[in-house]
This record gives sequence, structure tokens and C-alpha cells, in this order.
Amino acid sequence: THFWRRWSTEYITQLQQRSKWKRESKNLQIGDIVIVREENLSPAKWLLGRVILLHPGADGLVRVVTVKCKNAVFKRSITKLCLLPKEDPKREEERGVSVSDKH
Repeated sequence: THFWRRWSTEYITQLQQRSKWKRESKNLQIGDIVIVREENLSPAKWLLGRVILLHPGADGLVRVVTVKCKNAVFKRSITKLCLLPKEDPKREEERGVSVSDKH
């Protein structure tokens, strides 16, 4: 009985925890590179795009953006986008890579 009591109080409680609003994430910015998630496509076919317009809500938080992909422009909820990390120019300089060397 000890096992079941502990299992129901600890494990089940962990499963029910909601992480949605635990931490604030930064707003997307113009120029950010994102992957456009499409539920009816396999991840291998998801498009890569660049954020070209922000559509903030009344509270100032960006919830919808316009994304330019190779052959199309989409207006999408940020919940359907995966932000790709971008290189920090300061970190590149620390590693000895000049920003001008990249072009």
C-alpha cells in the first residue's frame, strides 16, 4: 500500500503539472528563422521561413507572425512555429570567427 500511495501522490501529480505558463519566453522578432509546423505533413516536409511581420496582441505579446518561406507568405500562430537558434556575434568573436568572414 505504501507504493501505491506514494505513486499516486508523487508520480500522478507530476503528470498533471502544467508547464505552459511557468516561464516567460521572449517574443519572436523580425528576421528570426523558424520552422513552420504543419500537422498534416511529416516533419521532414515542414518549411523553413523568416519572420517578416509581427502581430502583437493587446497585451503587447506577439502571438501571430507573418512568415516568408521559399515560395509563399503565411500568417501563423507562434504555437505552430519552432524558433531556430541564431548565432551570437559576440560568441563568434570570442571563438575567433569574424562576422565578416561568414559572407
